[in-house]
Amino acid sequence: MKMKELEERSGIGRETIRYYIREGLLPEPDRPKTNVAIYSEEHLRRLDLIRTLQRERFLPLGVIRKLIEEAGDREPDMVPGLFGFEIMLADQLGAESTRSQVELEKLSEDSGMPVEEIRQIAEEGIITFTQSSSGKTVVSAQDAGIISTWAHVQAQGFTSDKGYGVEYLKQYNELAETLGDLDVTAFYERLADNLDTDKASAMAAAAIPQSLEVFGHLRIKAILRKIAERNAEALEDEAASSRKSA
Repeated sequence: MKMKELEERSGIGRETIRYYIREGLLPEPDRPKTNVAIYSEEHLRRLDLIRTLQRERFLPLGVIRKLIEEAGDREPDMVPGLFGFEIMLADQLGAESTRSQVELEKLSEDSGMPVEEIRQIAEEGIITFTQSSSGKTVVSAQDAGIISTWAHVQAQGFTSDKGYGVEYLKQYNELAETLGDLDVTAFYERLADNLDTDKASAMAAAAIPQSLEVFGHLRIKAILRKIAERNAEALEDEAASSRKSA
């Protein structure tokens, strides 16, 4: 079909269609001749998808582009209720930004953690390596934060040779996975049905930092309680040993 028919069938003007093509939201049309552009049913389906995600899910075009790249040719009626939730939430939390990727060697230099240890952490699935356009091994800003923060913990004396290496961090990651599953399961079971993607991401983005603070307080409380319990047990053992000696 030509542009005029695509406009009529989609209800979207040609300037908007051309803008979507320039922005990578629509594929280029076939061009059998220099001044002839032929559009397909795929263009019509994609326009329907974009309109659905904009009007019913309130997604910005930048997020829609990312979704299209990842989801391919899904029909609008196949899009789940919170389609794109993870992408919008990551953006609002400042996670997984491709604009702030960190090269592996730079991360090692800045954190003081050997490249080999960072590679071992990646092999355990705790962080993810990708390739930059220049062929360099890079990690997301979020993963770089994990490495840098863990390196600071090790710098306090909690070193790999004392048992605070990859295996210990792996246990942290397993606990995080368990808590993440708890949070996501509860959210979808209790709230997701009444929210659109935009509201869901805004709500979660506001609550997650606060919930992390709550967990931090709970963890400190638990650590102090466990230390007190250990000390009490040690005192009881010492008292018992003294009684036997007497």
